Amino acid sequence: MALTLWAIYCTYDGLGPFLIYAQRPLIAGSVAGLIVGHPLLGLLVGATLELAALGVYTYGGATIPDYQTGAIVGTALAAGAAGDAAAQAAIGIGVGLPAAILLSALDPVGKMVTTALVHRADGYAADGNARGLAMIHWVSLVPWVAVRAIPTFLAALAASGGLVKDITASIPAGFVHGMTLAGSLLPAVGFALLLGMMELSRYWYLLLIGFVGFAYLHLPVLGIALIGVAVAMLFVTLKRDEPVLAVPEAAAEESAVDSVVDPVVDSIVDSRLTRQDLRRVFRRYFWSSQISWNYERMQALGFAYSIEPVLRRLYPEKTDYVAGLQRHLQFFNTSVLVGGPLILGSSVALEEAGTPKSAASTKVALMGPMAGIGDTVVFALYNSIVFTMGASWALQGNWLGPAFAAVMVLVPYALVRRWQFSFAYREGKRLAGHLAAGALARVAQGATVLGFVVLGGFIPSIVKVVTTLTYRQTTTVQGQPVTQSVAIQDRLDELLPFLLPVLVTAGVYLLTVKARLRPVWVIGIVVVAGVVLGWLGWFAPSAPAKS
Repeated sequence: MALTLWAIYCTYDGLGPFLIYAQRPLIAGSVAGLIVGHPLLGLLVGATLELAALGVYTYGGATIPDYQTGAIVGTALAAGAAGDAAAQAAIGIGVGLPAAILLSALDPVGKMVTTALVHRADGYAADGNARGLAMIHWVSLVPWVAVRAIPTFLAALAASGGLVKDITASIPAGFVHGMTLAGSLLPAVGFALLLGMMELSRYWYLLLIGFVGFAYLHLPVLGIALIGVAVAMLFVTLKRDEPVLAVPEAAAEESAVDSVVDPVVDSIVDSRLTRQDLRRVFRRYFWSSQISWNYERMQALGFAYSIEPVLRRLYPEKTDYVAGLQRHLQFFNTSVLVGGPLILGSSVALEEAGTPKSAASTKVALMGPMAGIGDTVVFALYNSIVFTMGASWALQGNWLGPAFAAVMVLVPYALVRRWQFSFAYREGKRLAGHLAAGALARVAQGATVLGFVVLGGFIPSIVKVVTTLTYRQTTTVQGQPVTQSVAIQDRLDELLPFLLPVLVTAGVYLLTVKARLRPVWVIGIVVVAGVVLGWLGWFAPSAPAKS
């Protein structure tokens, strides 16, 4: 039971507060070792899987091997094996790695259940039922933890009987391959929904900049984001004659209101929002930002739940309150560590300033670039350094390894998120109250441009699919006919790199926007297609290694 509870907490910590980032195999395996009474075993299994997992991240909700559960299951099963710590660790790694890959097939299941729940939240929002919306938000955590807690419980129960190995052997490999492919295709649904919300017909060509940067210049997402910043600044400078959105007089008048500095929130507070309102919004986001993550609208329900206290305070009329809830239940996805609190603080400020349209447009425009910057800095750079150091110490049997990683996550992540929220709320108010009419619209326009550029690099980097099909061709070499097997993927790459991810995303976009299919149906189509094509072996997330 203790291992099951630990698996539940690990899942929650990676979706909500990121207190010690227990979702990482180093932390998950180390504590699992303490629970089963083999601390050194937990260190070795967790550290080994941590190093195997470096560079594998869930950008855009992509499905990856479940290294967290693999570390816990491997440690639990190896604890009952005979032999010394090294022999047990070998067994734990031998079980943990395939378990992580196998259990990744369950990840889309949990995410799809939350997709169905978000529609129930829509009904509560339409009724102005904040308690119902909150209930759905927290209940959505259940399928997330179930697909990880249940295998952990079974592993602990069968620690001495080899039940997990029997279960693993009974599942067809084709189904696992198919679910893996489906998980790599499903982010295309989110991208298609996002493109449907943005002015694609007006700015579609900006996607080419990000695509070329990633596919041909091999730039990281951060590099593409920097190019996007330059393009956005140039675009805004040259488009000053575009129609702009005037700042309401009420917002300008609010800037003259005397303000005080909240020592906790560290932001400007006026008579419309109380200090408690701001604290409540930040606490909700901090503790539960992603627990209702789903394939259709990703972090939208968490964002709406977080900002709800502000909407309730600002909009006493039910129709306005309902409109606010529905506005913030639209698709949203960004980095929850560097980006999410910033966008939330800005949205609060702009809602308070009486510019809800600006709040919505700025939110949509910023989430893409902030995701690119935040995920790159946090996951690809900072986490890789911190957890590599921690794993190296853990492999030496030193508990300084997981302790160091936990502290280096707990302190910076908490401080950075708190500062972002306060800064964005303060500057967002100033933006709405002091800037000349039209400046806010230009900022939103520039952020939109930046978002399109980064999104152009995101699509080929996150939607993973290649074809494994080949064809045979006969050529003449020194007068002799030679038959060769040619990979179709090689020919596609010669035509256009990452052509299949682009086509998949375009196809999903047509289903959602042109064919007007409900997102749930589109998700079902993508999953079925992924399972069938992956099972048949015609397509895969990546090309097989060449011998």
